[in-house]
Amino acid sequence: MSDDQKIRYVRFCQVFNKAISQTLLKLQNWDKIKSCFPEYSETREGAQNLVTCQEQVSQFWVELCKREFNEIVEERQVKIKLDDLDDLIIEAKKRLDNGQDETALSDNSIPIDQLTCGQLIECNLHGQRLKAIEELDEKLNHINEVNEQLGNQIKELEDEIELERQELRNVYKTHLGDHIQSPPDEVLLQGLNDMLLELQETC
Repeated sequence: MSDDQKIRYVRFCQVFNKAISQTLLKLQNWDKIKSCFPEYSETREGAQNLVTCQEQVSQFWVELCKREFNEIVEERQVKIKLDDLDDLIIEAKKRLDNGQDETALSDNSIPIDQLTCGQLIECNLHGQRLKAIEELDEKLNHINEVNEQLGNQIKELEDEIELERQELRNVYKTHLGDHIQSPPDEVLLQGLNDMLLELQETC
């Protein structure tokens, strides 16, 4: 199968990217950040610092999620398995179409003593095709097993992404949420900003 026909891995990545984008929109909600620092955010310098901090946290989180996603995909050979699944499904459809053609031919049965040499050879080929169909049934069972495994792996990835979301929410709550009614601790802000810069450089 050509690469443009192998769509399951592409769709799998699209689902991940959509989940990242939806979460990022929530993280970039300026009203939520502003509510944590009502006075500080009203100043020009404060607003700029908060925006910078917000952008760096979001960028670091996205890069972290993508790196972990790629590592999991590579470790569990998700692309190979999804590509194999595409190949098996295409092959199953082709053999199913061939099987339907053979069934249509068998409806017009001819006594064996009236068969030509060519028809006898075709009968033998038909037996071989039936054997191929049995093998296909086994492959379809394998497809179901692969689907179940991939479904479990996708669920694990979703759980891991949700865990990352929760950890990030805890970071916001720990470093931002406890200062709603008071000016921000500039030492804490500077420390957090330095930490994000250092993490960004190391990544």
